[in-house]
Amino acid sequence: MKPRKKLFIAIICIIIAILVIGIGYFVINQSSIHFISNHEIEVNTVVDYSRFIDYVKDGKKDDVKIDSSQVNVKKVGEYKVVYKYKDEEKTLKVNVVDTLPPEFDVKSKKVALNQTVEPSEFVKNIKDASQTKVSFAKNYEFNKVGWQEIEVIVKDEYDNETRKKVKVNVVKDEKAPEIIVGNANVVVGEKIDLKALATIKDDFDKNPTLKVESDKLDTNKIGTYQVKYIAKDVSGNQSEKTIQVEVVDKTKDNEKVVYLTFDDGPSRHTPEVLEILKRYQCKATFFITGMNEKYRPYIKTAYDQGHTIGLHTYSHNYSKVYASTNAYFKDLDKVGKLAKEYIGFTPKYIRFPGGGSNTISRKYNKGIMSQLTKQVGKKGYIYYDWNCENGDGYAHMSQSQMLKRATSSSAKKVMILMHDANGKQNTVDILPKVIEHYQKKGYTFKAIDDSTPVFHQHVNN
Repeated sequence: MKPRKKLFIAIICIIIAILVIGIGYFVINQSSIHFISNHEIEVNTVVDYSRFIDYVKDGKKDDVKIDSSQVNVKKVGEYKVVYKYKDEEKTLKVNVVDTLPPEFDVKSKKVALNQTVEPSEFVKNIKDASQTKVSFAKNYEFNKVGWQEIEVIVKDEYDNETRKKVKVNVVKDEKAPEIIVGNANVVVGEKIDLKALATIKDDFDKNPTLKVESDKLDTNKIGTYQVKYIAKDVSGNQSEKTIQVEVVDKTKDNEKVVYLTFDDGPSRHTPEVLEILKRYQCKATFFITGMNEKYRPYIKTAYDQGHTIGLHTYSHNYSKVYASTNAYFKDLDKVGKLAKEYIGFTPKYIRFPGGGSNTISRKYNKGIMSQLTKQVGKKGYIYYDWNCENGDGYAHMSQSQMLKRATSSSAKKVMILMHDANGKQNTVDILPKVIEHYQKKGYTFKAIDDSTPVFHQHVNN
């Protein structure tokens, strides 16, 4: 190729390149909406999407229509925001990010000498947009009595972390575990789970060892036997308690008992219920809530009249109560403190909202009932379900239907679920007939105490 021809081709190529660049520049500069370079959004924040607009050519930001419906500010990720101005539409990619470290409070704690402690026991009120993990800054050994300073770390799933120091009081644990167990009965020939009868409480050890000495117990032979419980904590402190287990002939175990239980009160119906119980000289158990402040004094009235006060829930809000095990016990502690205000102590008898067999909890936390039914015992509580109910928890149940259900049991020990909440007038109206029915059949009416058989239903979650 001749040099002149090569030069000509080169010139043509340069011209074409200049034209392409010029056209591109022209097109770009024809865009009316111009954006800033930073397109990040902090998770869980309120966003003004006009803030990403640098300027609008021949217009104002307020003239731009913005569609941010595809953005989920609660979840980290990349999303699209559509901006429209006149006939122009532009899509902007924005990033929801998590750059903020967790917030939390620390709590000082007593620990036993040489006790193993989880770092989560020193933190509370964690606030963060994502899941967090709690750890120690290093391996701490609580092997010396006295105060020491430790550092805990709370890190979220995007590696944002916060560190805080907290004081720990290491003490010598000299207090033995408390064994909570009462005398028991078993029908001859039947089995008895002796460990399940007992609850062990300890100031420091969450899982003290429990040994049951029952070599002399023969459930195939009628008689009274002694069974010894031995509990030992991680510090070596040991306690013992001996109970009597009575093996009885089924044909001679003729005491027939009805345990009337009322959930969800107190309410405007509670004094009516108390009056009926007084009239028939019956004792009952009230599993209270914290909902009706106006009627809370009836908690003391019921207790003073010889009835048992149990704990149901403070809020009775399933979504809150069953959100987590911590949420459940937070709610339980709250209603426990309420009861203590009126009767001077925190009751240990409880009933789960919906009962131990409820399935609604699965909606909020799969498997939570399997956890709670085990954990309440470790915390010193005893939970009760029922083996009979009047059906007042169902809508449109007539009085005749409720009465039929409430009087349907022929068991020797009957625990009836009822409610003294607002709107349960039908329960009040049929209560005398329920009592009269069982009295005619030779039943006595008792409130729950340590000798009461534990009624548990099958855990379904």
